[in-house]
Amino acid sequence: MRKAYYTINDVLRSPWVKYKPDAQKSTSTDRVLRSTKLEDSIYADLRNDDPELERIEQEASAKMASFPALTRDVFQSFYSLMPRRQETDHLSAAAQRFNAPILDHVLAHEDYPTLKAVCEGRELPAYEAAEEFITKTAGELDDLLSSLGGDKGSVNTLEKLEAAQAKAESELSAMLERMEKSGVYNETLEQAIIEAANTAESKRRQAEAVGKKISADAARNQEEAAMLVARAVTTAAKKAQEVQSILASWSDEPGNMEKSALNRKMLDTVRQSDVLKRVSEYLGRFREIFAQGKRNSYAYGRGEKYSLELGRDLTRALSSELVMLASPETLPLFLRKYQRGQIKQYCRREPIFKGAGDIICCLDESGSTAGDLAAWGKAVALTLLEIAQSEGRKFALVHFSGPGRFQTDVFLPGQSSLEEKLHAAETFLGGGTDFQTPLAEAERLMREGGFENADIAFITDGECSLPETCVEMLQKAQSELRFTVTGILLDEGNAGMDFSLKTFCQNIYRTSELTGDQIVREIVLDRV
Repeated sequence: MRKAYYTINDVLRSPWVKYKPDAQKSTSTDRVLRSTKLEDSIYADLRNDDPELERIEQEASAKMASFPALTRDVFQSFYSLMPRRQETDHLSAAAQRFNAPILDHVLAHEDYPTLKAVCEGRELPAYEAAEEFITKTAGELDDLLSSLGGDKGSVNTLEKLEAAQAKAESELSAMLERMEKSGVYNETLEQAIIEAANTAESKRRQAEAVGKKISADAARNQEEAAMLVARAVTTAAKKAQEVQSILASWSDEPGNMEKSALNRKMLDTVRQSDVLKRVSEYLGRFREIFAQGKRNSYAYGRGEKYSLELGRDLTRALSSELVMLASPETLPLFLRKYQRGQIKQYCRREPIFKGAGDIICCLDESGSTAGDLAAWGKAVALTLLEIAQSEGRKFALVHFSGPGRFQTDVFLPGQSSLEEKLHAAETFLGGGTDFQTPLAEAERLMREGGFENADIAFITDGECSLPETCVEMLQKAQSELRFTVTGILLDEGNAGMDFSLKTFCQNIYRTSELTGDQIVREIVLDRV
């Protein structure tokens, strides 16, 4: 390359004379987003015992040295309430050319607001979504780097050139400073300065050329890069929603989505069963509908404050706790305390209402309900179980199909376990449809099992005629035992389907008339 400087005067007239080494260049970072110490601690805890992600990062780092920082930034973009960027001047070459554009595509994707709503302040959904994104991205890293202008190790070349440039610039600056301080002519030093200036200028031009090439390639392939990142964001969003739905469905604390042995075990257990995963798609949402209905079902006024307790009711939180929301540094601490139910709040003396009668859910498990209908029905049944448990009522789930085929799961107040719920959710009988069998079992529970003033929910997708003698016996039993019946007909696509129990029903809900969520809301409103 042609020399830029031949004499010391050439150098003294150049911009290098005013150049001062940038201290920040030696402390440049691959991290595009800032994080607090608490967020770093949370992430470090989540990363423990995750050898698979470690392996993925190591393999990807051979192609893109800043890849581990991308993993951390993706988690930060999902988890943090207000992601904050580093100054561009603080970023390494790789972070500027690759990490930052990838994150820009993530933040611009149409699924990002949904993803953020699921992951914000929630450890496990955010971490598993980030891991899914990184796994997908690592599998397509060659194409992604190529679309961002980084084919054939150009980013590593640029990093080496910029490092060499910084070294040459620093050496030149030191020599110029020494010449200025000496105040005497030194031919050897002047020649060294001329050589150092040419070296620094050469490295600057090379780095600039490579950088321009990468930028030009990235501009040409911007749509391809956006498409590759979009696929990874979509899979991450699905993973986050899966984690949220599983924990919201089966956890005793649906709002607690921290890393814990219990939550990990729950995720592993449910993921091994397609049936449980399908039920989870509905149950978490239905539990939230019930929780909302319970909160809105009555108002006690402010109540009498008489003590302090820990919880997550923001309407009763102490002002000293809420003040943490005002600072970005203390916001992660507030979110963590909220997740753990450790917000200091006032206790209030409030009225306690006794619930209505015990609940019996008769669930049609004939072959025609296999799949989504069965999953939806199980989710409704388990929501009814939660309603019963919250009010100290007995609950029974009567699975039924053809004549004589049934299974009854009884849940007594305060005595049911997660394993029993999972077992009930996985049960599926198959076969035909017969109403007499579950009705007989329901009557037995009321006469012999201590189910008083029973509230029967009857969920079915088919028609079934009842003999006149059975109808008469049912009328007599209803008058004697004072039970109510709510019919839920899975008749979408078959509007107007007849229901032989309609004369005994106080309410009948049809999926041909209402959505599944609307039916659940109506059921909840009737029972809380």
